Amino acid sequence: MNDQYLLSITLITLLGLFIWGKIRYDALAVGALFVLVVLDIIPANEAFAGFAHPAVVTVALVLIISQGLKNSGLTGLVGKIIGTRTFTELQFLICLLLIAAILSSFINNIGALAILLPITLNICQKMEWHPSKFLMPLAFACILGGMNTAIGTPPNIIISEYKATISSTGTGFNFFDYSYVGIVITIISILFIALIGNKLIFLRNKISQNENLIDLKGYLFEVCVNTNSSAIGMTLYAFKKQAGEDTEILGIVSETGSVKKVQNNMRIKEGQILVIKTPPDDIGNILDIFNFSIPKELHSFDEEDLEEIEVMITPGSRLIGRKYDFFLKLAFEEMNLLGLWRKGSRYRTRLTRETFRAGDVLLVGVRDLAEEDVTNKIKHLGLMPLRQRELQTIPSRSRLLKGLIFFTLSIFLVSFNYLSAAAAFLLCVLGFARIKIIHSNFYREIDWPIIVMLAAMIPIGTALQTTGLSDLIASSISEYAADLSLFWILFTILIVTMATTDIINNAATAVIMAPISTGIAVELGYAIEPFLMVVAVGASCAFLTPIGHQCNTVVMGPGNYKFTDYWRMGLPMDILIILVSIPMILFVWT
Repeated sequence: MNDQYLLSITLITLLGLFIWGKIRYDALAVGALFVLVVLDIIPANEAFAGFAHPAVVTVALVLIISQGLKNSGLTGLVGKIIGTRTFTELQFLICLLLIAAILSSFINNIGALAILLPITLNICQKMEWHPSKFLMPLAFACILGGMNTAIGTPPNIIISEYKATISSTGTGFNFFDYSYVGIVITIISILFIALIGNKLIFLRNKISQNENLIDLKGYLFEVCVNTNSSAIGMTLYAFKKQAGEDTEILGIVSETGSVKKVQNNMRIKEGQILVIKTPPDDIGNILDIFNFSIPKELHSFDEEDLEEIEVMITPGSRLIGRKYDFFLKLAFEEMNLLGLWRKGSRYRTRLTRETFRAGDVLLVGVRDLAEEDVTNKIKHLGLMPLRQRELQTIPSRSRLLKGLIFFTLSIFLVSFNYLSAAAAFLLCVLGFARIKIIHSNFYREIDWPIIVMLAAMIPIGTALQTTGLSDLIASSISEYAADLSLFWILFTILIVTMATTDIINNAATAVIMAPISTGIAVELGYAIEPFLMVVAVGASCAFLTPIGHQCNTVVMGPGNYKFTDYWRMGLPMDILIILVSIPMILFVWT
């Protein structure tokens, strides 16, 4: 069995597991890398070469810079710009989308979303606007902005470094080379979203000032039936009648720790641990009325001391793939886990056994929301507060100014080729450390799953070339494309790239598609630049599913979206981008 055949099987299996989504993408990439090393398709001494690759180093540095800019007070500045002005609904939407696109052009997409999401929710509550009208457009704008610069999104970094490795000049794309096409796409797409696209979003409920910021009614709690509980002897039917229609008992924890299904005629007994589904605002009353308590294994201090806050697990969180014991280890004495909300998922196990996922919303109890230790712990765990009580202030205008100066300087050095991207952004990171907007433990700010996945995928991408598989695929496609115009060839590559990035990580898409597209270009005698640029655009067009991009995953819960909601606005956007991008790429790069 030749190497090309084995590599093909491995890649197809990897893509299938990416689509399945039950295993972390970094673990899948490392697993595929291990298999290929064992099969001797990738030399053992090159297995970890990806960790030293300029693209990986640059992505890591950009993630640190993104966090530094947030710490500098950029969040407060943006909040002040948006929150202190009076807008109509349309004006606010356009302003929000423009700010999101600008921010995500220079910082990580998810970082831009983390800045703007709480502000957006707060303003929607204040103005009695439906959050669903704004959150999907916000996520899409953050994705769009990434197209505009060399650091806006990992695929752009990957493609630039790939071009540098295969180009006779040894140079990649310049910092603003992506802007010629990206800015046009971004502006036209924002206008489409504001004027037409937001009307395609399905709104499931009305919001008023008296309702929760986001309507997450299906929180899951565990409660212990105390000795003097008034619920002892009640049937589950009687309990629900007294507790209210929004509250129900989903299960009872058995002696072995599993969750048993319940029936309405079952009676509540002393010492039982009940799994209750109820709105977060009601759990306090239920604990008081029925004399229930939170099981001791879920909290480290008394419920009476708690203030509640809703936090979302972001795609870069350290909790993803972990269970409660890991949360307890990192959050002990600072935060208690009170409840869990998960979109479209049934409760199967106890909270202590549930594996956390990106997009999960946790109801967390803390002693004092104002404590700096609590804020730091939330950041450390990779959690995003969903209820912003007041707009953040700018801690230090001097540090904000200095941070922006360091960042602007690094962009200048990259743009005019005085330094490589990795060197210039390392200089920026050192400057941020000097003015203390990032701390000595800044490695915690890196989204390590992305870095590990990318570092593992780069040798796999190289194997596509060394085994000749990319050339074989390119030759096969070229046979059918030989009679097509350049427009239709780029059109085909763009469609394939768009379809791929909607189901797997965009960085992985770029790693796989870059050598194939350049192989087609070489086979047909075209310049490689338009082919790489079309891959860059396509890899950033994850608008059809909530799993295609982290930003889409994050807004799914707060926006009360379903899986099928994304294509309602995403498909017209994809069509619009195809119609705009290919003529622009042909105009600029041929």
